Amino acid sequence: MTMNTALITGASRGIGRQVALTLAAEGWRVLSGVREPASAPPGTEAEALDVADASSIEAPAARFRARQQRLDVLVNNAGVYEGPAHRIWDTNTLGPLRLTRALEPLLAAHARVVLVTSSLGRLSAQPASFVERLSDSRLSLDDLERLAREAPGGYGESKAALIVMARLFAEQLKPRGILVNAISPGWVRTDMGGPGAPRSVEQGAASILWGVRLEPGGPSGGAFEDGIAMP
Repeated sequence: MTMNTALITGASRGIGRQVALTLAAEGWRVLSGVREPASAPPGTEAEALDVADASSIEAPAARFRARQQRLDVLVNNAGVYEGPAHRIWDTNTLGPLRLTRALEPLLAAHARVVLVTSSLGRLSAQPASFVERLSDSRLSLDDLERLAREAPGGYGESKAALIVMARLFAEQLKPRGILVNAISPGWVRTDMGGPGAPRSVEQGAASILWGVRLEPGGPSGGAFEDGIAMP
């Protein structure tokens, strides 16, 4: 039997680490995208990766192509909450866009792609002018990349862009049966969420794993938390 393979970015801690550990315990081959290889969770394989650095994305993509690596799951989890706007957008939005594009040829038929968004990224919570830009029916992935380079806003806006990105990638990858969704883990007790957050890391990871485990023909192009569509 062929072992399923998943690449999880931001796997050194928090939700990404929990997702990686869970899949590894279930018998998956887990590639942990981490900036420091020593920080990869036990039972997984470290892949040096900084999603905010375009050259760092191309390096693992080239390694995967060289060994004809197929991916059954890609979880774009790495993200930052604070800092300069361009750093936030480079990590939270441009990183997933570039990585998904680079690895698209290596995604297996019927693969699952998860873009980890946030409840703070709900479109209903964004400024009207920003929502208008994201809602343009002519918007393409290239347009979204240009928008991300502008870094028009902070964390919430960068995560809202992932919701649109999921829809655009879902349309593009539909002929191959690949499901792409933006999924929020909720407000979780991590270094980013803080100790006062109401949800455990396990609860946040379960929301992400719902998208990983979708059956063929499941939803694609949507935004969800705990398997429920986000408003």
